[in-house]
Amino acid sequence: MPSTLPPGVFWAEDMETLEADPVARLAQARKYMPIPVAFREAATALRTLILEQTKQRIDGTDLLSELYVNAAQANFLLTTPFVPGAGSRYNVAATIPKHVWKRLPMPYPAIGYRRLRLLTPTDCNWLVVAWGEPDAHVSAQEYHRAVWDEYVAKCASERRSWDRPRRPARR
Repeated sequence: MPSTLPPGVFWAEDMETLEADPVARLAQARKYMPIPVAFREAATALRTLILEQTKQRIDGTDLLSELYVNAAQANFLLTTPFVPGAGSRYNVAATIPKHVWKRLPMPYPAIGYRRLRLLTPTDCNWLVVAWGEPDAHVSAQEYHRAVWDEYVAKCASERRSWDRPRRPARR
């Protein structure tokens, strides 16, 4: 992933400098996804923007929707701590192209909010006020099980190919 940071600057330090600018913080967090903490940083920025819009009596439904999708995407990519044969959840998440997981639908009625750990109780209250109670509460990973399993298999296959003993070249 190309970095816009000066040499020797850790990305989290860069995020701290953007704390007062939630729009820039959100943009920077998006660049670093699927790093787990990038989802948390995006959620923090979105909450700040939602509160700003609420104070100005502006409808923040679009931002609330983005907060929900951010939490569901994090849940899809980072729910399982360790994947047998594939390693850490990040190993699998890193193999899924961003355009794939960004396009997965995350319908609130079907996924709900209870399994999305990134959401706070306040976030959940906002969701219920805006959209009512969902029909179900499942993890986004369960909802998109076929996609997750496809990339787990790819990741496991790659790991097996790395672990195979190499034969010396014939001369």
